[in-house]
Amino acid sequence: MTKAFVLAAGQGKRFLPFSKKIPKPLFKIGEVSLLENNLNNLKKCGIDEVVINVFHLGEKIIDVIGDGSDYGLKISYSIETELLGTGGGIAKAIHLFREPFIVVSGDVWTDFNFSNLKLEDNQLAHMILIKNPISNEKGDVCIEDGKVLPKGEGLTFTYSGISILSPELFHSKEVEKFELWEEILLPASEDGLVSGEIYNGLLDNLNSLEEAEKLDALLTGE
Repeated sequence: MTKAFVLAAGQGKRFLPFSKKIPKPLFKIGEVSLLENNLNNLKKCGIDEVVINVFHLGEKIIDVIGDGSDYGLKISYSIETELLGTGGGIAKAIHLFREPFIVVSGDVWTDFNFSNLKLEDNQLAHMILIKNPISNEKGDVCIEDGKVLPKGEGLTFTYSGISILSPELFHSKEVEKFELWEEILLPASEDGLVSGEIYNGLLDNLNSLEEAEKLDALLTGE
């Protein structure tokens, strides 16, 4: 059974003033928070064990989500005493994963079917990409014949915050502050070890409070 790791440690500075008192992953679209929507989707797609990393107002996430029993999941927490970044946060908890595992950003709102995620035998990561939003017009990566490549002169896409990773990527990494793309996925992509696909369904990586409020109004009709 594939496990999942949800990144929920960020400070949510672009969600101020909301994130001063409530962590960004607990922002609600309608009656469901960003984090809860991801947990529900993971459960629906056959995931039953999730690790969530927390830092900023982490105790509030733990209080709301608990042990996962309300969601039909077994949830544990990787508590960071200093912010470790998207890569360092995973490295701190990598001992909990022996098989390829799903990674999803806690501030993503999506209907993506996580059960479709898989790794080919000769790959160490598979990334879900989206068309470049206004907030990231230059994109992050290129894709050619299903392989993710460093940004070059071709058409670019944005990393959605969803991927499936092999624990092998982190075996030589110290627990320190670093980012997933720059330190892990970029070098692996240069070695031809990262596949990818473009998702055209509902997938919003909410980068600002304004974006989240617009999505809430769109989906709730208010």
